[in-house]
Amino acid sequence: MKLELVQPSLRREWELRRGGDVMATLQIPLLRRGAFAEVAGRRLKIARGGGLRAEYTVLDEATQEQLARLRPDGRRRLLETSDRTAEWKRLSRKEGYGFVGPDGEHFLRAKVSSGLVHTNGEVEVADDVLEQEAFLLALLASYLVIRKAEDDASAAAGSTAAVTSSS
Repeated sequence: MKLELVQPSLRREWELRRGGDVMATLQIPLLRRGAFAEVAGRRLKIARGGGLRAEYTVLDEATQEQLARLRPDGRRRLLETSDRTAEWKRLSRKEGYGFVGPDGEHFLRAKVSSGLVHTNGEVEVADDVLEQEAFLLALLASYLVIRKAEDDASAAAGSTAAVTSSS
């Protein structure tokens, strides 16, 4: 399943679209950790915990049921759902990041491109992943790659400012 990640306005909101139809939404607050999402009328919360080695939990907002968890495991970051374990890792510069199963094959791939104002991208989920789980994992992956792009942009701005001030 191929999904398009679109930031339709200047607000910190994104849409996952399939064939032009909005399938899920993602809202990432500027000054708070985590995010809020909605898929098929179900409100989800992505909670961030921990310090430098962050842990992310996807919860059903109404019931507080844990649907997925991404946790540090040594140098790796492991995804745990009710029936799946995988590693979150960089696939390549061209392919972006993804969830890689124990067999070494990725079943989800996500990448973004950031402009001056908007961050857009794409998420591709393997056909053997159930649709409900596919959207859940696509939202988590979208959150992770958007935050990564923002962190990279902040680091680049900081190093530019440091070089400029030392000149």
